[in-house]
Amino acid sequence: MSIEPYSLEEVLQPRSVAILGASRAPQKWGHVAAKQLITGGFAGDIYLINPSVKEILDRPTYPSLRDVPGPVDLAVIATAFPHVQQGVDDCIAHGVKGIVIITAGFSETGPEGRELEQQLVARCRAHGIRVIGSNCMGLYVHRSRLNALGMVFPLPVGPIGLVSQSGNLGMYWYAQAHLDGLGFTTFLSVGNAADVTFPECMQYLGTDPATEVIAGYVEAIQEETLRTVTKEMYRAGNYKPTVIFLSGATEVGVRAALSHTGTRATVRPDNDTSLLGSGVVRVIRSDELFPVAQALAIQPPTPKGGRRIAVVGDGGGSSVATGDAATRAGLDVQILNDDTQQKLRHLMPDRATSTNPIDVAGATDEDPISFATITEVCLQDPEVDGVIITGLFGGYRMLLSEDFGAREEEAAHMLGRLVREHKKPVLVQTVYARHDIPALNILRAENIPYYESVEITCRAMTALTEIGQFLATVQESKTLTV
Repeated sequence: MSIEPYSLEEVLQPRSVAILGASRAPQKWGHVAAKQLITGGFAGDIYLINPSVKEILDRPTYPSLRDVPGPVDLAVIATAFPHVQQGVDDCIAHGVKGIVIITAGFSETGPEGRELEQQLVARCRAHGIRVIGSNCMGLYVHRSRLNALGMVFPLPVGPIGLVSQSGNLGMYWYAQAHLDGLGFTTFLSVGNAADVTFPECMQYLGTDPATEVIAGYVEAIQEETLRTVTKEMYRAGNYKPTVIFLSGATEVGVRAALSHTGTRATVRPDNDTSLLGSGVVRVIRSDELFPVAQALAIQPPTPKGGRRIAVVGDGGGSSVATGDAATRAGLDVQILNDDTQQKLRHLMPDRATSTNPIDVAGATDEDPISFATITEVCLQDPEVDGVIITGLFGGYRMLLSEDFGAREEEAAHMLGRLVREHKKPVLVQTVYARHDIPALNILRAENIPYYESVEITCRAMTALTEIGQFLATVQESKTLTV
């Protein structure tokens, strides 16, 4: 007779952790993860399991989990494949709450491996044990100082909860976070997702007060499941904006997913709109996931999901390119009303373009504070739902005069204040996004995202409209149907 399964909260906030397959070899997963767990500040008991050596990292080892003297909440299995079943037996006998299986060789290998994995999960479920994996790289939960990842890469802390079926892509987004100055509350590498799946991780992260946005790499998922989960989270007051990089846009991708994690997916072309209005944003490029998550984490969604934006450019080319990219991204770059245009003309030279996109035609060359004053006029317009600034923001100190640095920095502070005041998003595209510049550092501190790519900037703004549309729909509905 099965018992009630342990919740992810119980599993991911453990009082004690055991690593089965801890190793002395510095290049082994079982060594790196043990070292990260020990040095990462985890406050609970740590047990290293290895029958061949007496100590690892100056800590005594145990021949098996059954020899551990105290209770174990979470067990991480990183043994060779032939020893996984015995490790699971030991976990069941010891009464663990959760198991993370790092070892590969299950459903991703074919029908026989899938059958073994299903049997393993069924045995664990009969004892209430939750299984993360198999074929994964571990997990990181900042709240509990639980770092059981097999990588020495430093973990930046921030508002994003990341769930990924791919360890390599997870590492890629960690590297991006270091460059962009934002980080993670959680990284759950779920691998084959034989038991714990992405929707359940969403629900867990929804209850984490430090997580502002959920991001994920998923190889197969049912759209209706996501719609149901997001509405349930909203009802419970736990909804968080969510963005996924959903693989399987081609037959090749679907075939690769089957051999990667054993996931059976169907082709979802790039123009698939099945997730629109679900509260989950789908991106189709790997380099879009983190920038979109960043925008969703620190910017307000557009009011009622409005797509009317103003483009403020300090050069004709930037304005044209951003206008094109915005239109392709589904944004509405409509001509501004006469009142707004008249206000803008007072702030710009006669040769400037006030229609939209707005080419300031040298106004920022005379004083970079114009970025903020022009943006303010646009945000005051009830027919504008958000603003994209495009061009050279941050670079005027180097391009024109050191004296301009202070004015750019003042503009950055002002932009942050304007977003808080008007509750409309402002995104910045700048060719200096990869430079260490004071004005850009201030933008970061003011929670204004900035990007190098025009296209990614527009995709991030579109995501803010998608989440705004979802929130407006559920807030206006008297009854949520699932």
